Amino acid sequence: MKKLILPLMAILFAGAQSCTAPASDNAAKAEVNVSQVVVDNIMARRSIRKYKDQQVPRDILDKIIECGINAPNGMNQQCYEVKVVNDPTSTAYLAENLNGLYKAPVYMFIAAKNNYDMSRIDVGLLAENVCLAAWGYGIGSINLGMPVRAAMEKPEILSKLGFSEGHDLCLVLALGYADEAPAAKPRVAERVQFVSFE
Repeated sequence: MKKLILPLMAILFAGAQSCTAPASDNAAKAEVNVSQVVVDNIMARRSIRKYKDQQVPRDILDKIIECGINAPNGMNQQCYEVKVVNDPTSTAYLAENLNGLYKAPVYMFIAAKNNYDMSRIDVGLLAENVCLAAWGYGIGSINLGMPVRAAMEKPEILSKLGFSEGHDLCLVLALGYADEAPAAKPRVAERVQFVSFE
């Protein structure tokens, strides 16, 4: 709920300012405030490994998925498939039978088309949109690779997921309301360098 308050405050602030300030000033202030909300959301998001026993409402989940599939992708080919598991019986089965999953109320299994060499990049972009949108709704997430390896040894699970031929599972996302508040881990800014060809 807290994560919803920030965007709403920015919108309400922009609307309130429109009653008193010139239109050009309103646009600039609204842009700054909305931009800050986006930056704050990115900087606050953490990988969550402990989840509350609380279902994610379907309307919110649908909006998160919509944000995911609106990520940029190569030539708009959308070379991925996403299988969402959110019923309690199925998520409990997966948590018990697939190594590397955390007990979450939602799992998204994402497969990349194997005849396009950039499809995994598209999967990463989709996943990041999902994670950030989820965080904006107060829902935690984590990107998981270990369950992908584990699923390769469990053909019955892959079969139940039902990916189309030519698609390879490459990422699993767990989502749910966080039951922890992990601190930020340090990042190495020196990994990014500006270069010039002059």
